[in-house]
Amino acid sequence: MTEFLITFAWGVPLIFAILQFGMLYRTKATLNDATFRAARAGSLNHAYTADMKSALVRGMMPDNYRVAPGETPGLVDYEAEMLKHVLAYQTTHALGAKVEVTSPTQAVFSQLAKPAWVLEPCTGSACPHGGKFREVSGNRRPYQIPNDNLKQRPTTAISAGGTAMNVQDANLLSVRTMWCQEMTVPVINALVWESLDLFGGFGGPGDWLRCKTYGALHGGYHLPLSAHSVIRMQTPIRCEGNVTANRNCKNLK
Repeated sequence: MTEFLITFAWGVPLIFAILQFGMLYRTKATLNDATFRAARAGSLNHAYTADMKSALVRGMMPDNYRVAPGETPGLVDYEAEMLKHVLAYQTTHALGAKVEVTSPTQAVFSQLAKPAWVLEPCTGSACPHGGKFREVSGNRRPYQIPNDNLKQRPTTAISAGGTAMNVQDANLLSVRTMWCQEMTVPVINALVWESLDLFGGFGGPGDWLRCKTYGALHGGYHLPLSAHSVIRMQTPIRCEGNVTANRNCKNLK
């Protein structure tokens, strides 16, 4: 009995801790894949963070999808749950996930972005040469970092915010994600979280505060997990929320 009590005192918490950190490792692996999916969505949608965040939430579904005991998982239920999660992380759960573009920066965009030539449909005499399209007016042309014919473009680097970068470098989208993951193993979740909070948290101060606030709103003990991904842009990078200008972009910092 004495040996059992001694072993029980540290053996059971150790098993719980192994279980909890194993679950966090699985979530981190899922987050790595979801971050690549988010970066891929950004490369196809002008580096807009709204599209990337939706892709991130969708990519995290394998770690968050649950069915009641005895029920059979179905594709329709999975898609419905996915859409519900995407909507939640846009509204009530907005603090629980974040996507930020780490490169290019706002300073680089301001120097390299140029107004793009864009056509719009037209009819009648307003169309030049009897065609069906015309160029948009100058104040409606979107600013964007050129994405076409990169091999033929000058490789001259510009200095912006302490970073030397040319237009080819600026077309490499670098993305960082953050996900607030709840620890669900009893006792260990509170012990780990309280210990980390005592020493200032885990990860960046901003991430810890974000997940701490998220936990206060929705309950539970949440750890901030982060991942990075780099991908070549397939569409021109544009200024989210201010597309006809090259400043105050929601997707760039």
